[in-house]
Amino acid sequence: MLPTGRKRLQLTPRVFMWLGLDVFGMLLFAAGAMFLANGEALLVKFPTSIVESAVSLVAGGVLMLIAAANLLREALPQADRSKDKDFKK
Repeated sequence: MLPTGRKRLQLTPRVFMWLGLDVFGMLLFAAGAMFLANGEALLVKFPTSIVESAVSLVAGGVLMLIAAANLLREALPQADRSKDKDFKK
């Protein structure tokens, strides 16, 4: 049960875009990690070398971090800054 005053996350196209980017980052991360651990490609012929797997691992991690940060920005309520005197100019 949600506390009073809080609303649920609305599933907008922007949220679905960030979720898709997060899933793609997980796939890249898993493909790179599996090749580094076992030497076997998760996807068909990708990655095929240690360099490709390392780049895939890093790129997947970065994509997951970006997507998670933007999903949190969409999910958490924004603070009401109308009463802040320091930010008004």
